[in-house]
Amino acid sequence: MSPGPLAWMLLYGAVAVGGCTALTYLLLGAEGGPLDRSFRAYAARLDTHCTFLLMGCRGAPLARAQILVCVAAVAMLSLTGSPAFALLGLAAASAPPWLLWKRHMARVAQLERQLDTWLLMLASALKATSSVGEAIASTVVLVPKPFSEEVDLLIKELHLGAPLDRAIHALSQRVNSTVISGALTTIVVARQTGGDLSLTLERAAAALREAARLEGVLRTKTAEGRGQVLVLASVPFVLCFIIAWLDRSWFDPMLTHSMGRAILGACALVWAFAAFWAHHIARVDL
Repeated sequence: MSPGPLAWMLLYGAVAVGGCTALTYLLLGAEGGPLDRSFRAYAARLDTHCTFLLMGCRGAPLARAQILVCVAAVAMLSLTGSPAFALLGLAAASAPPWLLWKRHMARVAQLERQLDTWLLMLASALKATSSVGEAIASTVVLVPKPFSEEVDLLIKELHLGAPLDRAIHALSQRVNSTVISGALTTIVVARQTGGDLSLTLERAAAALREAARLEGVLRTKTAEGRGQVLVLASVPFVLCFIIAWLDRSWFDPMLTHSMGRAILGACALVWAFAAFWAHHIARVDL
């Protein structure tokens, strides 16, 4: 009894996936090669996101899993020709780094929103003790997550024997935020120069609250402009859809003649430039 078409397809799929996987493993296993360097750089970038997000997985296993899924999707696409496998490979290649980056940026934004609260807590703690390390440790149970997690990591580094300035610098590098780095630098400089650190932190917290208020006002004022840009950018498509619905032959000269296609391409280029420029004007940063 000969095997059916489904059995042969499964056999061919298993052989193709296994062969592509073995080839990928051999190429990545070449120490010092261009693929190995690219893989290590990509895995290090994923590992940076995973470490900052305090996730249990690491960058290298996640990158290997992506490669295996992409290789399997390409092999199955070559066998079946189904676009579902192409979408699967595209999702496996782009979704993990994009999702990690989005979560990273969301965590940084949440840390920046909690910064002024933590500075006020630290300023109040410094009025009761002269030790900056003890004052920082006392804020761990008071400030909400995720800032408490970052402060807890700083305290653990202090318990392991790291100097306070180095632990603060490590926190600044881990978060990689201009606002938080500036506040942490203020703590280090005020501590080294012997100024009134409590008063300095209260002023820094007030400045951060004022900057957040002005940024909210700016977003509110520019929201109308961004809406107008979106409406104006969508008007040509709406008009083209209505005209094509009323008369299907209206755009035939622009689609069939070379001069019409050239005019259509020029219009698309001008539209893209105008939309980009309007978006750049409406996107005002504080």
